[in-house]
Amino acid sequence: MKRTIFFLIIGAVLMFSCRGKQAERKTADAENDLMTFEVEGDSTVYGLVCDGCTDTILVFLPVSNIAADPDTFNVLNATKRGKVLGHLRVGDRIGIVRNATDSTVADCVVDLEDLSNTWCYKVTPKLRARADMEGTTQELPASLPDTLRKRLLEPMEFTMQLRSDRTAMVMGSFKRSRDEMMELVDYPKPKRYGQWTLFNGKLLLKEIAFHPNDSTQTFSIDTAQFVMLGRDTLVLKLDNEIRSYYSKK
Repeated sequence: MKRTIFFLIIGAVLMFSCRGKQAERKTADAENDLMTFEVEGDSTVYGLVCDGCTDTILVFLPVSNIAADPDTFNVLNATKRGKVLGHLRVGDRIGIVRNATDSTVADCVVDLEDLSNTWCYKVTPKLRARADMEGTTQELPASLPDTLRKRLLEPMEFTMQLRSDRTAMVMGSFKRSRDEMMELVDYPKPKRYGQWTLFNGKLLLKEIAFHPNDSTQTFSIDTAQFVMLGRDTLVLKLDNEIRSYYSKK
């Protein structure tokens, strides 16, 4: 009887131990999934905003050692050059790019709380190319009423969601009609970004494309330069194009 109880206890201990290791493994896998989008050569340091910040001084607590004393960075030049991106508030998560020659100077600061948002922008459709004449586009009839002309060229809203776990999602709301006149225009297809990260003061957007026929996936990375970041406004320079976003309430 005692031997039976002993083996039952051992079995229970082993079972809970395996479950614990499995849970730890799942947690580690989840963390690894979130950290897969890291680019070699990035010098961004992450931490929290502390009390005592001004337009000249940034008080910063690195997440790598929250038990340490906060660091102090000079951000005067960064402020003048518009490289303090976002409205820094105590407790906000931020990314910092240190100066290459003076480690007490921050060349760029990005407020991740402001960046992690649902951003929208509108695009205007273009007239489709004519199938019978290469290099030329369709023409709207001169007799077309202004109301229909306006509806054909109505801007469409795209939404880009940048989440705090560095995942991303892009959505577009196509307002198409069954009217044959709608076939005269084309709306651009948004890139389907799945992840984002910072890289030396720039924003990297990772597009993932799935191929169902062979169950493979490919990806490409777009590099965007920050022009402005506010609570309700994000301006990026992407592919030599300035793109302005507004936050989705």
